[in-house]
Amino acid sequence: MNPERQIDAISVIKVKLSVICLRKTRRRSRILYRETIGLKKYENDFYYRSFVGHRKSDGRIFSANGWRVIATMRNVEKGKELVELPNVVVMPLDVTNPEQIRETCRQALEQYDVDVLFNNAGYGIMAPLELIPETEIRELFDTDVIGTMLVTQQFIPHFKRRRAGTILTTTSLAGIIALPRDGVYGAAKRAQQGMVESLYYEMRPFGVAVKAMIPGGTKTNFQTPLNDVTGYEKVAENQRKYLLDGHAEFPEPEEAASVIWQATTDGKDKLRYPTDSVCRKLYDQYISMGMEEFKEYFYKRLFE
Repeated sequence: MNPERQIDAISVIKVKLSVICLRKTRRRSRILYRETIGLKKYENDFYYRSFVGHRKSDGRIFSANGWRVIATMRNVEKGKELVELPNVVVMPLDVTNPEQIRETCRQALEQYDVDVLFNNAGYGIMAPLELIPETEIRELFDTDVIGTMLVTQQFIPHFKRRRAGTILTTTSLAGIIALPRDGVYGAAKRAQQGMVESLYYEMRPFGVAVKAMIPGGTKTNFQTPLNDVTGYEKVAENQRKYLLDGHAEFPEPEEAASVIWQATTDGKDKLRYPTDSVCRKLYDQYISMGMEEFKEYFYKRLFE
């Protein structure tokens, strides 16, 4: 795995894991989670894995509300800003290293009673499928898909035993709406979305909430180490206009952080959370039109 390709991430553990993990420290916060026999209240801890850019915003909002944050990332030296926030601890975690995943999760679960796992590690590739080398495809899936699944696996027995908790995973609008030059990244995000939706049914009988965070365009330093627009210059320009939806810039990461907070604390039996107003509008448009009608509309927006 090219060390420059993986976004410094955060895994999810209830005050217990690397990646960013949040937990209440001074006062108790109540969250309602639907169980098969009703609703249960419990003290919340939040553990989350995040890519660079959302890390500071997400950590700030949870830290400000009295949660302890445990952030995990491949290079802990990049976590200095997080450590300056109250109640934040940084731990090393490379989601492409199965042995380190097992060990970090083991340590976290031994020390803390995790309430929330937030999977948010990943990076993107944008290029025509025919131009993407096999190594690039495998490396992206190793981080975005397999890493997410392996981290999640470590927490499933814990959540089943406690019969409460939340598993959040950042997918993408690209995992719902296909975009040209997004065949690899979009496929990885659809794989994540499939995992989330399947896991929802597996975990609901145990009172565990499973939710997908769906960002569109967000003003962060999200990495796209391969971004080839050759032959798609006009299409890429039209795609950007569509995603901006009349705005001058993409939404700030603080807007996404507030939706992450909402998903963690609203107690709703809800599966998908678009993370900003523009993303919600585009998502609703796709759902209301249906795939067949939308693909004709979208093709004209991009190519004509």
